[in-house]
Amino acid sequence: MPDITIPYKPRNVMLPFHNRTTRFACLVAHRRCGKTVAAINDLIRDALTIDRPNVRVAYISPTYRQSKAVAWDYCKEFTANIPGIKVNESELRIDFPNGARIRLFGAETADSMRGLYFDSVVMDEPADFPANAWSTVIRPAIADRQGRATFIGTPKGKNEFWDIFDASKDDPTWYSAVHKASETGLLPDEELKASFKVMGEDRYEQEFECSFEAAI
Repeated sequence: MPDITIPYKPRNVMLPFHNRTTRFACLVAHRRCGKTVAAINDLIRDALTIDRPNVRVAYISPTYRQSKAVAWDYCKEFTANIPGIKVNESELRIDFPNGARIRLFGAETADSMRGLYFDSVVMDEPADFPANAWSTVIRPAIADRQGRATFIGTPKGKNEFWDIFDASKDDPTWYSAVHKASETGLLPDEELKASFKVMGEDRYEQEFECSFEAAI
């Protein structure tokens, strides 16, 4: 394929994520940190660069409707410069000229992914996935291709997302990162202070400081 430039400039906090060499990744990030945009572009890069036939990459959020609302426009925006792409609106699918494909799914119908394979998959807000969607449906779908898997989200207490993050912290086969609003500098201090007044301490700590301990 010819050289292709994707019109995406990563935020500095996302550069280590894009430069990782691990197969698995867990990214805990505050609201409006840009994790979904980064993850979509990571999938697009995988679709263009993984060296095997008929590459399949997938973005999965808690519901199909949410995937369309949150990620579909990003998929179309960042692939628009690729010659020969084919956009399928009804299936939320983009086919690449090299035979690769990116497709959006909803975890509420996880069983619909049985029988599919993935070379790279992003799970957005996995705290809201049905129990065992990852372990019984999505994880087997990457097995034969040794596909990559990335979890991104904001905490919602100690659930399966917490278990995955906790296990990833000390595992050298994982990339693991936490991005708090107080540390990234992406949101103005005045905006954070105003949000704190409206949200209260616990909700603010969860949504902007990535606390799994917030009593909500």
